Amino acid sequence: MRTVFHHSDPAEHEHVLANAANLLADDTVDVDDVVVVANASGVRLLLADGEHEERVADLVDDGVTFVACRNSLERRDYTPDDLTAGVDTARSGVGELTRRQSAGYAYVKP
Repeated sequence: MRTVFHHSDPAEHEHVLANAANLLADDTVDVDDVVVVANASGVRLLLADGEHEERVADLVDDGVTFVACRNSLERRDYTPDDLTAGVDTARSGVGELTRRQSAGYAYVKP
């Protein structure tokens, strides 16, 4: 099973990280791929030196793919260099979500 989490609300930083970790830990689900796509203010979750950097890095090590919307980064005066190591970018978060859903990913919005 492939799952994409859509993250756009900083109030949900902890929630989306817990959801991704819980999905990986659930031995009743055959997990092939877990992706977190962050757009709008949700991109702040993925910033290096942020309060969630270590947790994001641990999930990257566990196989979770994190994708930041470059449009959202630019609107907030961030660059890809500001992101935690291992975080990818996409031109638009909604485009990435659309591609993933079209490829059969289950969509979750915590």
